[in-house]
Amino acid sequence: MEIMPGLIDSAAILRTQAGTDSIHRDFRAGKLVRIRRGFYVSTPEWLRARPSERFAWSTTAVARSVKGAVLCGETAALANGLPTLRTPAFVELATTLPGRSGTRRSPLLVLGEESAAKEVRETRSYPLRYRLRTTVEPVVQGEFRCTGLIQTAVDVMVSSKLSQALVVADGLARRLHDEGILATDANLLAVADISDGLAAHPFGAARRRAEQVARLASPLAESVGESYSRAAFEFLGFEQPVLQHQLRDDDGFIGRSDCWWPEYGVVGEFDGKAKYVDAGIRGDLTAEEAVYREKLREDRIRALGYGFFRWSWSDVDNPERLRRKLLSAGLRPRNPRAPGNRL
Repeated sequence: MEIMPGLIDSAAILRTQAGTDSIHRDFRAGKLVRIRRGFYVSTPEWLRARPSERFAWSTTAVARSVKGAVLCGETAALANGLPTLRTPAFVELATTLPGRSGTRRSPLLVLGEESAAKEVRETRSYPLRYRLRTTVEPVVQGEFRCTGLIQTAVDVMVSSKLSQALVVADGLARRLHDEGILATDANLLAVADISDGLAAHPFGAARRRAEQVARLASPLAESVGESYSRAAFEFLGFEQPVLQHQLRDDDGFIGRSDCWWPEYGVVGEFDGKAKYVDAGIRGDLTAEEAVYREKLREDRIRALGYGFFRWSWSDVDNPERLRRKLLSAGLRPRNPRAPGNRL
């Protein structure tokens, strides 16, 4: 989890023998947002920040101010370097005390009636949620204490929706593959700590959903968008595609497809915005050149006689629209939607 500059920690300032009077004056004037008592960000910075940056500031304030704080769930996933589908709605802490579990209202506060202050009050804050755990064995990631990598993934798989769980599970599979622990064609049930952790879960329905996610997880899913798409395919009852299939023609290597359905002869691509606008992904190409090259690549794939279709994040957000695209490409569902299953 990257913590952007801008977080004002009153206790840290006091430890340097400096005063905090100016902080309190600016707060009373509406120039500072108070995330928690003693932790502030300037009002303009809070408004300019991405949700992930606001969440990181909020998590840091909790970690520094709550005695014995141990991050868990998706908050711990981010601290452990795993992806999440979206910025979590809560900062989650583990507790072994039944009376402490539950959600606390966010203490985020900004004073004044200026337009900026009103806008802050309309943006999402991040309440604190305590999750009950039988035992907590924290590890240290940077300045955070959190549940360990495997335990975090197991927790998310048993407690989250299919899409959220598969994003984290695919991220873990990539990490374990890079570390030489997981084979390219293996799923997470091949890892004893994961299979044992899931088997120990007391509730059968949650355990079966989590085992489904562990079977689906693959180190070959290269982005959050691909993982989200694969969760949607499963939710809609379609067959899972072959990932990163290499395509060639008489002129040589064309590229690797995001998704390949060999039975149907169909290639599918998740059309994320980043491949066109993110210079780190485009390399030396302009956005226009990236679009043109992608068109040439698609033409070569179609010339092989394969079906080809694209979908975007908004299509996955609307499963019925994605289903229509899958059907139009020639794919057919294999299984009915599981009752009670949530994407």
